Amino acid sequence: MVLFVEKVGVVGAGVMGAAIAEVMALNGKKVVLKDLNKELVDKGLRHVDRTLDELVAFHANKAQAEIDRIEEGSGIRLTSEQKAQIQEAKKPTYTKERADRVRGNIQGTTETKDLASCELIIEAVIEDLGVKKKVFADLDQNTPKHVVLATNTSGLSVTAIAAATKRPQKVIGVHFFNPPTMLPLVEVIPGLETDEGTVEDTLNFLQELRNHRFPMQPIRVKECPGFLVNRILGRMLWEAYACLEEGIAKPRDIDLAMKAGAGMPMGPLELSDMIGIDVIWHLTKHLSESGALGAQKPVQVIDQLYNAGRFGKKSGKGFYEYEK
Repeated sequence: MVLFVEKVGVVGAGVMGAAIAEVMALNGKKVVLKDLNKELVDKGLRHVDRTLDELVAFHANKAQAEIDRIEEGSGIRLTSEQKAQIQEAKKPTYTKERADRVRGNIQGTTETKDLASCELIIEAVIEDLGVKKKVFADLDQNTPKHVVLATNTSGLSVTAIAAATKRPQKVIGVHFFNPPTMLPLVEVIPGLETDEGTVEDTLNFLQELRNHRFPMQPIRVKECPGFLVNRILGRMLWEAYACLEEGIAKPRDIDLAMKAGAGMPMGPLELSDMIGIDVIWHLTKHLSESGALGAQKPVQVIDQLYNAGRFGKKSGKGFYEYEK
């Protein structure tokens, strides 16, 4: 079986769902972005508009940024001819016209029936097994049986989600990383009954995609709590939270230590805010219950932030505060 994907459905118009929709649209796919109500759909579409505007601005300023870097670093002034050469080499590849075409590929909806013409549907709703199973049962009943149903879960059982359908062989995990417009990794996780054709088709499809910066890099991962990245990352984040609670260092110093001393591009608390404290809360709860976190010391800070509605960048407050 070969999966030809011209139209992709995305269920869940939050930060992750909107970004997945944008990646698909960047690659020329028609996209249907669905959520429970128009307000949520419109919010997701505004997120796409904002990131596309940022992409266009970045490309428009690339040449001048390179000129400034050379002049400031060397202390010399470039000639007009040299500047013209740089401007030609660094001319924008993403223009307003291109961004408009990308945006035009995305249709918002609140109706499951509008997903029926998609070849692939990716679920990106809250990290709650009960909610996801309801979404998959609805998709199973209202879309053709050949459609591949994928979940963007960051650690829940793909097999359990697939059990809500009558097509478990067509259900697969595709775990994108936040933000997928910048990070190229996708974990591809077969459930117990996912057939090999679905796995190969999904890997091949994802390998053809690019985000704002890189070709997407799908890897096949065995189904287990947390999968691969979050199984490793979860323990590191948990230890950072424990260091904060024990008063070993202040938040910014914890992040600075891991960037300046361990070579991380982003500190663990900054990363948690970007991922989303709500996502971290659900993930650590699942990892803890499954034993994947081992015997690490219990921490309270994620519960406190979650209960306070401090979900990180998406809400304007998490470990740090952000301008909305």
